Amino acid sequence: MLFFTLFSLACSPDYRLSANYKIALVPARTGQHGIFAINSDTTGGKLLTSDTTAQLRATSWSPDGKKIAFFAIRRDDSEILKKYNIPLHLPLYWMDAGGGNQKRLLDFPVSSFAWSPDSRQLLVVSAYEDPARGDREIQNGRKLPMSAVYLLSLQTGGQRRVTGFGQNCYGSWSPDGTRVALSFGNEQNAEIYSASIDGRHTQRLDDTPAKNIKPVWSPDSQKIAYISVSSPEEGGTAAAYVVNVDGTNKKCLEDANVQEVSWSPDGKSLLIQTAGGLTLTDADNNRSVKLTGGVIEPRDGVFTPDGNEVMFRSDHEGEWHLYAVDVKSAKVRRITGRLSASMFCLSPLD
Repeated sequence: MLFFTLFSLACSPDYRLSANYKIALVPARTGQHGIFAINSDTTGGKLLTSDTTAQLRATSWSPDGKKIAFFAIRRDDSEILKKYNIPLHLPLYWMDAGGGNQKRLLDFPVSSFAWSPDSRQLLVVSAYEDPARGDREIQNGRKLPMSAVYLLSLQTGGQRRVTGFGQNCYGSWSPDGTRVALSFGNEQNAEIYSASIDGRHTQRLDDTPAKNIKPVWSPDSQKIAYISVSSPEEGGTAAAYVVNVDGTNKKCLEDANVQEVSWSPDGKSLLIQTAGGLTLTDADNNRSVKLTGGVIEPRDGVFTPDGNEVMFRSDHEGEWHLYAVDVKSAKVRRITGRLSASMFCLSPLD
């Protein structure tokens, strides 16, 4: 793979974009808590919830910009947490983008979630129905629970399970809203599937003996990127792959301990997060640009909604703050000032 290193990365406090979107974040500094929202040009600022247990995910802001889903543990959640007691599972809430109408969505905890493109449904992953949930080994944390992927209607509250029980479960929506990509398997192996919403048409996209996880769709709904973790006997490396939705033309983009992979809004590039930093990769030509520069170990990199920047967290200045690097000029701007940042998500463009 051919790499082109951007060597001119430097913090530029005067650099600003005109793009109109918002950032929700959970602070990292002691004494700061809750979920705040700020504008992409660093102006404004509003406390959406003061909940000390609030957690965001990159998938938290709804595609229509009207809602934010988040994890929290509140007084009324004690019964479901006692009933299920599942590691890495939390109650799922949502609220209006301005902070109003906060409500718990389900009567069981979940581990991850993804909005449908029309913001009317969620894919959620949970082990609340694990057939062995009462097993003492699971309760004591010595055995991983068996999860499944569920489809939740936000209009009716109805839900249905769309996979069997297993591990390494994950779900994402195709941008056209007609299909979902799923990963499903056991502790050692998992496979990638493309499935229609009604469940009538399902295709396995990768059946190699590896842990294939975290499938994400290209913006045109024609390709799926994912991470493939080889067995310990074969090195245990994590590589990023892209494959057509019919299972053809699979190719490896990066094979150096990949943690996350995501598509640019125009579908021409992929952002690959590794233990060493961020890499921008051409989806067709395998040409790559390292976006780390002078920033050591950037975390949680995502494309901004306009595709002009990559936003990430870093503590290279002493505390955890949000930064954005321009994908063309490699200029970096620090976004957070008095606020720190442990988690964040981005709204769609206004």
